[in-house]
Amino acid sequence: MGASPDGGVTCTCHGTGICEIKCPHSKQEEANLRLCAGEQGFCLVNDGGTVKLDRRHAYYHQIQAQLHLVDVDYCDFVVWTKNDLFVERIVRDVDLWDNIIPRVERFFRLCVLPEVLGQQLTRGKLQDDQEGEKA
Repeated sequence: MGASPDGGVTCTCHGTGICEIKCPHSKQEEANLRLCAGEQGFCLVNDGGTVKLDRRHAYYHQIQAQLHLVDVDYCDFVVWTKNDLFVERIVRDVDLWDNIIPRVERFFRLCVLPEVLGQQLTRGKLQDDQEGEKA
């Protein structure tokens, strides 16, 4: 598994972390991202007056994977538009990761690995067939 965060973050009090930046095209002219919180499909929600990344959104799971694979404790999640900027510090969710990793491993073993191996075998066979046609 791999991770490619958008950048690194360092501060004297919290150490090293990562950042993940999103620039949603549908909100590029938005003057106040906080007013969009809770809109269907948008990554931000309003939780009791606090705007934050929806913990059910794919971005949250992406960030958790990055935190664990890069082995850092926090990610500064940034949503940027031409007129506004939202930043939330997301910390590792060990319980979520412990719940997800067995499913990820199973998916990789049953779906990804056979496809990767199948493509390698297919490419090798095609190259052999093409060489035979040239002879």
